[in-house]
Amino acid sequence: MEKNTAFLFAGQGAQKVGMAAECRGNEQVARLFDAAERIRPGIVSMMLEGSQDELNRTVNTQPAMFIADLAYAYVAEETHGRPMAVCGFSVGEIPALTYAGALTVEDGLRVICKRAELMDAAAAEHAGAMIAVVGLACEAVEEIAKSIPNAWAVNYNAPEQTVIACAAQSADAVLQAAKAAGGRGIRLNVSGAFHCPLMQTAADGLQAFLTDIPFDMPAMPVFANRTAAPYPTDPAAMRKLLAAQVISPVRFVDTVINLELYGAENFVECGPGKVLTGLVKKILPET
Repeated sequence: MEKNTAFLFAGQGAQKVGMAAECRGNEQVARLFDAAERIRPGIVSMMLEGSQDELNRTVNTQPAMFIADLAYAYVAEETHGRPMAVCGFSVGEIPALTYAGALTVEDGLRVICKRAELMDAAAAEHAGAMIAVVGLACEAVEEIAKSIPNAWAVNYNAPEQTVIACAAQSADAVLQAAKAAGGRGIRLNVSGAFHCPLMQTAADGLQAFLTDIPFDMPAMPVFANRTAAPYPTDPAAMRKLLAAQVISPVRFVDTVINLELYGAENFVECGPGKVLTGLVKKILPET
């Protein structure tokens, strides 16, 4: 274990065809791929050599990201050893919990597949969008969201990068308000408005599904998106928190700060890219 290392598990939006292909020589990854094919046949080949459009569908993106994130974590472990703590960004929270031992790989796969199915259905029922607002403090972005119907500040990515989730008909108003306030709005390539009340049916469905999923005490702290603090160790409380994550903001800024306070000095991204470690540099410039 590297006492000062935290693993960060990437979220939806980082997916790309061919991700984790370089991890296939690892024995744990080979077993992971086999388990994935048993539970969701075809997902590994889609991840490695399918089309980007197919991979970008929420029902495919989330299980593919689960597999890729875990694969990168197993390979990172060869270099860094076991981390002192972990966290995941949105969908990355499920592979983080699995890596820490709170869920088995098989149960983690079942959870992620169900989550993806429920969120995809909620997005189809409630058309929405997500817009990253850059160049404004989070308080200013919160005020923009409050001023527009069916809009919520949801992802606190960096000191001057906050994402608003909104109903589809509110997206143009969000973009205009961000520009008027001196910021810049960037519409994200996602299929719905995640981490907001429009996902309530998905959260309810996931809570019901998790009732039959066993949870164990994690081997290391798993910092939660909703609280920016370690997951509780009581299984019922863990299920409730994981289901609520679907409709709750991702407090990444607070999470990174709390990980540093916990002792983390080295942040390793487990996923296809460097988005999260790039955000860490904005949150902790001295890192």
